[in-house]
Amino acid sequence: DISLRAPSQYNYYSVYITVHQQIMKIRIWGCRGSIPRPNPEMAGYGGNTPCIEVVSSSSQNTDGCSGDSGHDDGHRIILDLGSGAFDLGQKILGEMFQQKKKLENMEKEHSERKDGDEGEVSSKPDGSSAKKRSKFGGSILITHTHWDHIQGLPFFVPLYLPQFEWTIYGPRGVAKSLQETLSGQMQHDYFPVRLGDMASGPTYVGLSEDIKQGFWLGEEEASTSIKVTSKYLNHSVLTLGYKLEEFAQIPQSDSSSGSRKRAKRGVSMAYITDHEPFDHALAKGGFVASSINASTHPGHHLSADHSHTQFFKNVDVLFHDAQYLYSEYSPESATPKEYWGHSTVEYVVEVAFYANVKQLLLFHHDPQRNDDQMDDLVKYARKKAEELEEQYGGCMASDEKRVLMKVGAAREGDIYELDPFIFMEGDDVDVDDRNESDLGVSSQYQLSASKNSDKQSVLLGLYRTEAGPICDVLQSCENTLDVKVLQNSNDILQFAQEKQPSVLVLDEHLFGCTGFEVCEEIRSNMGSWGEQVSLLVIASPKDDSSHGEVSVSTETKEQQADRLNVEDYIQGPFSTSYLLTRIQVSILRMPLRWRRAPFTSSESQRLITLQGTGLLDSLPEERFDRITRLCAHTFNVPISLVSLVDKDRQWFKSNTGLPCATQTPRDHAFCTHAILEDGIMVVPDALQDARFADNPLVEGGPKIRFYAGCPIKVSSGEGNDKMPIGTLCVIDSKPRDLGEEELRALKDFGAMVEREISNFHQNSNGRVV
Repeated sequence: DISLRAPSQYNYYSVYITVHQQIMKIRIWGCRGSIPRPNPEMAGYGGNTPCIEVVSSSSQNTDGCSGDSGHDDGHRIILDLGSGAFDLGQKILGEMFQQKKKLENMEKEHSERKDGDEGEVSSKPDGSSAKKRSKFGGSILITHTHWDHIQGLPFFVPLYLPQFEWTIYGPRGVAKSLQETLSGQMQHDYFPVRLGDMASGPTYVGLSEDIKQGFWLGEEEASTSIKVTSKYLNHSVLTLGYKLEEFAQIPQSDSSSGSRKRAKRGVSMAYITDHEPFDHALAKGGFVASSINASTHPGHHLSADHSHTQFFKNVDVLFHDAQYLYSEYSPESATPKEYWGHSTVEYVVEVAFYANVKQLLLFHHDPQRNDDQMDDLVKYARKKAEELEEQYGGCMASDEKRVLMKVGAAREGDIYELDPFIFMEGDDVDVDDRNESDLGVSSQYQLSASKNSDKQSVLLGLYRTEAGPICDVLQSCENTLDVKVLQNSNDILQFAQEKQPSVLVLDEHLFGCTGFEVCEEIRSNMGSWGEQVSLLVIASPKDDSSHGEVSVSTETKEQQADRLNVEDYIQGPFSTSYLLTRIQVSILRMPLRWRRAPFTSSESQRLITLQGTGLLDSLPEERFDRITRLCAHTFNVPISLVSLVDKDRQWFKSNTGLPCATQTPRDHAFCTHAILEDGIMVVPDALQDARFADNPLVEGGPKIRFYAGCPIKVSSGEGNDKMPIGTLCVIDSKPRDLGEEELRALKDFGAMVEREISNFHQNSNGRVV
């Protein structure tokens, strides 16, 4: 309490509190998930989709949450632009006209005074006069671009007026900029006004994960400022969670320099929406128990869910996606919600409790849950919190600042007030000389970009791998990647030290030393950047001559890659599209959901057997095409293939449904996984399968969602051994599954293909004799 401190020491601060008596306010304009629900039975919690307004302490009017960023020292931040943004926009317009009138009256009063009048009183505690700003506006933070989080953007009127100045932040994509992504819903076919027609001329800033440095919002002379940090969430598209921390500005005791200190203990909130537990087993609870148990084991490392929790540790208010109960999420439920990208109440209460959150607000309410059901859900969540406190509160009591967590649910229209002017002794942070680079838009491009650049950069340390095709693909990513190619290990290390690129791709053998030795130097001697930067190593071609057969040297290198935290030790043939995707997800710090199948344990013999069939690059034959046509008809799918898996490609002996396609790179092929199976491999939904979700054949044409492949095996010529040379597969663009009878039928069709191959003899012209 400031009143307990000596007035002489904190006189300026005391006066400021007396004059302003302001607090940070948070207002909820929308908290429903997925789709707006203007339903009377949901009016209590609200039907608008996500939109939250945060107004810093010194820019508020007395009639409600919304202040105006066009006056005083504060700043307005809007989190997401769901359908709730429409009403917020109307409120902001009213405030603008109100503030303009207020400023006109102030100017009129000021003009009536004489210059240097001793009776003149400033409206600010430091004696400076209030200044008029020509622009209103603020900052908009978009978590992701799913429709329910941006559908209010076209109807947010302040974006269309030149009196406003907005900066729109959101996840930085790789293939598209934030502006391009947001403009998608405003194309002529869907909306009569284009994004480019917004007269406010908003600035668009792409963000990456940045949980430490962050960036500051507010003005240089502001009495408070807000620090924004961001973290990737586990959702079906690139999604960021945000933490906002407001710090009070306090001048030093010898204020001759005019610089200020920021008090570390201000107020904080975190906004975590559209997030699914990384470990799905935790959806039913158990996070607290597992975390406490893990912490007792020396050398344990944080799980992804534990890291998620650390991001919002000790915040005052946590908005967290809690769309489902576990009974709705569970794979055993009638319509399971697993992999839908949302959290359960059980999971959220546990992570919030473990993080010592003061106020938990359940968010992103299910569009089918009415007010009575929401009330029951809140009671259930509070009961879970009480049980956790009773069971584990004592175990976590060593934390002197531990609080009893309050649990509620976000309601449209609710306002939460937080006081940032709480100065706690010994908690100063980032003191002295607040530079322009610490605040506002001037520093926003440094968030996760490479040093001295507003772009992500990739360093290719390639000595044996041809760099040209890789550079062409990387540089085709518009406005995203700077690419540097070096061969000498000394040059690579010098460039890495000076420029700190986002990702390094290294050949295993370089000029001067090995790629692993470069990795060792970076990890050991280049500070926090070197410890965290993404490293990829391309195996030397000579080490792939065994085609994946186990050897001591390969095992040693894989262990070395693990020790150095190399994200991918790329062995065997790979496509440039795979490397591009690998680099993209490394930059975005997302898990790669595209796994290249390992080689079979006897890959050399398998390739010899395939070549011995004489099928590769042979002419089409009706006897194989007849089988794929029958498969497509029998299983009611658009695509059926006889696919042969070669060293660096899959080649189609028969193709029904993919006109003009003859082959794909090997690492694109689902069939490379299928030949490792004894029986039929079925992928009901490729988008939900970590092996295939980022595969180009899933993200682009033919947009594979369902796949079933029956391995085709032929005699290797050595005893009774049979080698898998490819598959008979069926493919659909819609998720589905196969029943027992359908599995037997596909196996029978596969046997027919094997019988045709066993009878296959061809002359040099490819004609069967």
